Amino acid sequence: MISPASVQLFSDLDANHVKAIKDAATRRGFDASQIIVMANEPANRLFLIETGYVDYYVTSDAGQDILLRRLAPGDVFGQASLLSRPIGYLGTAKAVQHIRVLEWKDRVIQQLAKTYPQIIENALRTALRYLALYAKRHIGLVANSAQERLACALSSLGSRTGHAVPSGVEVDVKNEDLASLADLSPFCASRILQSWDRSGVVEKSRGKVIIRSPEKLLAA
Repeated sequence: MISPASVQLFSDLDANHVKAIKDAATRRGFDASQIIVMANEPANRLFLIETGYVDYYVTSDAGQDILLRRLAPGDVFGQASLLSRPIGYLGTAKAVQHIRVLEWKDRVIQQLAKTYPQIIENALRTALRYLALYAKRHIGLVANSAQERLACALSSLGSRTGHAVPSGVEVDVKNEDLASLADLSPFCASRILQSWDRSGVVEKSRGKVIIRSPEKLLAA
């Protein structure tokens, strides 16, 4: 179970307030690959991930899914549900594996925000943090090489979602998802990963990458 201290939505709220906010939520589970929300649907629910990972992506006009971020326990999405006149969800959220979330309906979270105004500030800070990450990603697309972008994407995933194994840090990720996070074609990402695998920087297997040394990865 996640610690309230690690949840930005609960920042600067005391334990009793956090308990009241959590008690007002519905706990739900979603199976692997299950869609939680769809892009452009009315944003009428706010979610906090308790366990597991969620892929948040948009679909291009050509039908290609572009992964914006893999969300981890403690992350929230659906902040637009706090608006009195809600807009649509900006992207589609899909469970990577079986997950559990806290879910607040819009009328519930809006009432909680009136009672605990800090929720609004925390949600705005979270949204701005996501915006800063996307700005950094865009700068990387302009200023960094394909290899640097892939190393950055893999290193970020490793630090947030990886787990230690005897040979390094194992990250569960498909080639196409990692390529999307690095703004690369799957072919280009696969070619770089093969090169790193040959040189011992990473160990690649189906649906997994083991980072043997983060320092070597970022210097590759």
